[in-house]
Amino acid sequence: MKSLLGVLSLTLLLLSCAPKVERACGSVREVLDTYTLRKVPENFRIYGTFKYGPVKLPMLLAKFDSFYTVRVARTQNVRIERDRLCVEGKCYLLPVAPEDLIFGRVLSGREYSFCRGKLLMFRERMGVYEKLVIFEGGKLREMVIRNVRKKKSFKITFGDVREGGFFGELVFEMDGKRVKLLIEEVEI
Repeated sequence: MKSLLGVLSLTLLLLSCAPKVERACGSVREVLDTYTLRKVPENFRIYGTFKYGPVKLPMLLAKFDSFYTVRVARTQNVRIERDRLCVEGKCYLLPVAPEDLIFGRVLSGREYSFCRGKLLMFRERMGVYEKLVIFEGGKLREMVIRNVRKKKSFKITFGDVREGGFFGELVFEMDGKRVKLLIEEVEI
């Protein structure tokens, strides 16, 4: 019994004196606070371009007094609505509102976090869907929405943050199709 107590005391002493190793993937609390509470303006007008293959389509997303306007140049290949992106007749439900994606408010606070190498990940289960948000060095890199039953996924890759606090480029990948949204101007 004395030897067990001695080993336990020695282990506690070594652990308390050991240097603290900081996680390579960064501060969970800082990332959670930043991307849950990120400010999205109440009223805005966003101008951009959708790029699908060789085709470029001008886009306008506006919100004034809780009324949305979404306009994309007419084409039968790509269409965006308030809560979905449609490509070649198939529509994909967006995980959050388009303005939340553009401004980076992608966490709800209900996710659990874990670290893999230098990546900090937040996962949330939403019925048959699973949302995985990936950060590298405290910066938002991508969001993956996966249908657990059908084993299909929808991925959004985020570019760099521009001076106005919005992402200048979002890339949507679904079922082998790739649509790029380039944000040119945001009026607040």
